[in-house]
Amino acid sequence: MIAGLELLWIKKVFLKKELSHRSHELKALGWNQEDLSRYEDLWDYSQRWGLINLEREDRQFLKKAEKLLPKIQNKKISVKKNIEEKSYYLWLKFYLDEINIFSSSNLPKNKYGVWTLLIEEEIKILKELKPVMGLPDTIKAKNLFENRKELINKAFSEFNAKNNNKTFNFDEVLIKSEENVAKNWKSITDKDPEANKTFPIIDFENIEKLRSAIKENLSLYIKDNYPSLKKDL
Repeated sequence: MIAGLELLWIKKVFLKKELSHRSHELKALGWNQEDLSRYEDLWDYSQRWGLINLEREDRQFLKKAEKLLPKIQNKKISVKKNIEEKSYYLWLKFYLDEINIFSSSNLPKNKYGVWTLLIEEEIKILKELKPVMGLPDTIKAKNLFENRKELINKAFSEFNAKNNNKTFNFDEVLIKSEENVAKNWKSITDKDPEANKTFPIIDFENIEKLRSAIKENLSLYIKDNYPSLKKDL
C-alpha cells in the first residue's frame, strides 16, 4: 500500500510534468555519475509510465532528488505585440484603406488626397519609432487632430490644395464597417467635425514637399509627447 503523503506527492509530481530531467543541477550539487544515471533512467520512466508504477525505493530516490533541487518558478510568458498589431495602428490602417478605396473612384487624375499623406506618414513614423501605444501613448495621440488640422490648412495655403468635389465621410465608414474591432473606435475626425466637410487634394508635383512637411511635424510631436519614447522614464 502506498502511504497517503507519498500518494499525494506522486499526484503532485505526475501532474506537473517537466520538459527534461535536471541531472546537471544534481551534478553541480556533488552527485556521482552512478546516482545521476539512475536518476535519469527513473525520471524518464516516471514521465513515460507514471511514478505510481515505480518501486517504493525508486520513488523515494526521486523524491530525495526533488527535495534537493530548487523549485521551478512558473513564469507567465509575455508576448509583446508588434506595432502592426496594436489597435491604434489598425485604426489608422482601416482609415487609410477606406480612403484609398474612395480616392480610386472619386479623385481627378493626377490628384492625391492630403488625408492619404497624413495617415501614410503617421504609419511610417510608428513603424520607425515603435512606441508602445498603450493607454499613455494613445491619450497623447488623441491630440494629433490639432496637427492634422494645421497640416491641412498648410496644404491649402502653401501647397495649392483644392477641395475635392466629393467629400469622404469619416464617421459613416466607421459605422458601416463590418470589422468587429471597429465598433470600439471613434472617428478620426471625432475632435474636429469640420474636417468632414472638406477633402483636400493636391497635384502630384506637390506630394513630396507636403509629405516632408507632414513627416517633420508628426515626428516632432510623437517623439516629444509619447511617454514610451522618453528615454529618461
